[in-house]
Amino acid sequence: MMNGAARRGVVLVLGMCGAACVWAQATAPVADVSESLANARAALVGMEERHTELETANRELAETLRQQEKANQELHASVTRLTQSLAAGQAATRTFSGRLSRRLYRNVSRHVAAMPAVAIPYVGAGVTAAMTGLDIREGCEALRELNEMHRAMQLEPENEAPVCSMQVGPREEIINKVLANWRTAYAVAAAWTNQYEIWLAPEPVPVEPARAIELWSAVFGGLPNPSARTTSTAPRGPTPPIPPLAPTLPSYPAR
Repeated sequence: MMNGAARRGVVLVLGMCGAACVWAQATAPVADVSESLANARAALVGMEERHTELETANRELAETLRQQEKANQELHASVTRLTQSLAAGQAATRTFSGRLSRRLYRNVSRHVAAMPAVAIPYVGAGVTAAMTGLDIREGCEALRELNEMHRAMQLEPENEAPVCSMQVGPREEIINKVLANWRTAYAVAAAWTNQYEIWLAPEPVPVEPARAIELWSAVFGGLPNPSARTTSTAPRGPTPPIPPLAPTLPSYPAR
């Protein structure tokens, strides 16, 4: 049997062992909690960093969206201006086209109707001058309407002066040119006409004397030379000079 001192020693050892076990059991949860807290702090730091990144990205997206909205507004305004300009151009084109078609029909009809009058000796010169004056006036009006369409479409206008400043000489001037050299006058007109693929002979078509006398008599009631009634040939005036082979035509002035 153990004595009292031994028993006390055993009890002390057992007590120390128990205390150590209790301490070990008590310190284990504290370590787990500390580790959990450290992990939570690290996770919180990561979340804060991620939040900062998301806020930066959100601001960048908001700025991009604002720029796109501004660009869309500018594009919409540009489309509106283009639409308005196109509508104005279409309206001006329709107006000009309608006027031009009516003017072309009127001009062609007028010239077709006036052809017999132009062919009348001497008298036809006045008709020719009047018809040409109308052509100049309507050509000038057409250019002005064309420039209105150009301005509507923001284009450079055409020069109106070369057409609008043209003047038609009096009937006597036309007759004097014919009397001075009728072959040259015909050659110049033929050269102008042949530029537009309406071919005329460079020399005037010969007219039978009987037809010339008949036309002159129908207009003036008699022949220009009474002696022609007793002859078989038509009266002939002096021989005109030979016309130039290629009459010089005026060129359209530069803009």
